Amino acid sequence: MTRQPTAPSKRRGTPKPPTELAAPAELAARSFEVDGERYAILSFPLPEVELPTELSAAEREVVQRVLEGLSNADIARQRGTSLNTVANQLRSVFSKLDVKSRFELTERCARKPRLRCV
Repeated sequence: MTRQPTAPSKRRGTPKPPTELAAPAELAARSFEVDGERYAILSFPLPEVELPTELSAAEREVVQRVLEGLSNADIARQRGTSLNTVANQLRSVFSKLDVKSRFELTERCARKPRLRCV
C-alpha cells in the first residue's frame, strides 16, 4: 500500500496586516546593538503595592526591592547591609506572610496591586 502525496494546503484570501496596539504612556523603550543584531528593552513602572503593617520598615524595604527583581546581594549593596541581614529579613518576611519563595511572594503581591499583598 503506497501513500499518495498530498497537495500543500492553500490559504484563502490575503493575510491581514498585524493589528497595532496602543502602548501605555508609562512604557519606555531603549534599543542597542550587539554584533550587528538589534535588541530592545521595554520598561514600565510597577504597580504600587501596600505592604502589610506587621512587617518592619526594613522588611518592607527588602520586599519592595525583591518586587523590583533585585538579588539579595544587590539589595544588601544598595542598603549598605550584609548579605546575611537581607537573607534573615527575607526569611522573616516569608514566615510572617506564609510564603515559601521569592516567586510566591512576588506572585501574591502582583495579584493584588494597590492592595495588601497578604
